[in-house]
Amino acid sequence: MTEADFPYKRHRRTVIYGAVIAAGWLALTGLFGIPRSPPAPSDEDAPASAASTRQQVVIFVVDTQDAFDTHGAQVRSVIQRQCPRCTTQPINLHGDLSSRNIVQALLHIDDLSRQYDATTTRLVNVSLGSYAYDEILHTQVRRLRDAGLIFIAAAGNDDRDDPFYPAALPEVIGVCSSTRHSREKTVYSNYGTWVSLCAPGWQFVRSPLQIGMASGTSFASPMVAGVLGQLLLDTPCATPRTGLKALTRTAAPVTGASRSLGAGILDPDAAEHYMKTLHACDATDEPRQRFIAGMRRFGASLATYAGLIIYFFVSVFAVPFLLAYTIERGQRRIARRQHEAVQLAYEGSSEHRRGRLLALRQRFEQKGRVRRRDHPELMALLQALSQYGEPCWWCDRPATEPVLAGNFLEAGPLCQRCGLDVLSRDDG
Repeated sequence: MTEADFPYKRHRRTVIYGAVIAAGWLALTGLFGIPRSPPAPSDEDAPASAASTRQQVVIFVVDTQDAFDTHGAQVRSVIQRQCPRCTTQPINLHGDLSSRNIVQALLHIDDLSRQYDATTTRLVNVSLGSYAYDEILHTQVRRLRDAGLIFIAAAGNDDRDDPFYPAALPEVIGVCSSTRHSREKTVYSNYGTWVSLCAPGWQFVRSPLQIGMASGTSFASPMVAGVLGQLLLDTPCATPRTGLKALTRTAAPVTGASRSLGAGILDPDAAEHYMKTLHACDATDEPRQRFIAGMRRFGASLATYAGLIIYFFVSVFAVPFLLAYTIERGQRRIARRQHEAVQLAYEGSSEHRRGRLLALRQRFEQKGRVRRRDHPELMALLQALSQYGEPCWWCDRPATEPVLAGNFLEAGPLCQRCGLDVLSRDDG
């Protein structure tokens, strides 16, 4: 054989050079290339400096938390389930839910928040309110908001669109209640243009007097507070306002909603991906770290392309081959059983032929037809009856000479003894 018999040898050097160039290009672009960065954030979304990177998240819970009223304890348990690392600070109203008492609680929060340094993010959850607007309450909320505190409040449980305060204040994230699986507004939850976000209101709660389930916007609000706290702890360089944007921008749409429910339903997983993708702390520029990060990107891309190639070959070649193989095996099995049934029809005993004919007749009476795979056996049984002079077990008449019309194999058997053309009726 000459070299012409192996054409690939003539181009072996070209193939090797092409592979080396491709590998080098992948290394330069995938491993050491400049990573693409998201658009430059605005001033309010700018990451915190290294000196003020977040170390702690404190959530003030404004509620009643006496021994006879464990509503506040249940709210805190929802927050702790979503953010175990968050610190919850109870602000007890002792059953007095008036606007004046809430203002006093906010003043107390102002004093407590000053004790924390710049590495602590402070959130406030208010799972209560009223339909009466209070200017003093609004002023205090605005002042704390300007100081860096984030307010999250329940929207109310009366199925109304009237503003419910403090959730309806523009400085507050008003949270309505949604169903957990059907992704709709619950029948009791308030709604309106003043609502910012929805979250499941059916929550597992714990308190000194109760362990079980509870529902209401009072428990949808702490879920949002806990998810936000966990997001901010996982991305310590992002600002609280960035976390709020992550919650609203990744919210899932409400199915069949004709009422205003804000941005939609809370999606913790999507919000986490949003934060870690766009607002993670800046990575180091060390060559080793860049090489490791590039290797991970390259490995992920390689695995993706390999999976696509495998899927292509499986879907184009393997699946049709397996389908054809399965059909062929089934046809061979049916043909083998038909051959064995026909052989037994001629060589078997009279009892065997009688039992098979009775079984086929019973199936014919139930279904109104004989299966096509049983046609050869039925033809063999009818012919064997005439050869052995046996009664027609199909109609229980004594044996007589059958009269066959035309070619038996072409026209099909016609049992003249019982006057029943079984196959003709079956085909019709």
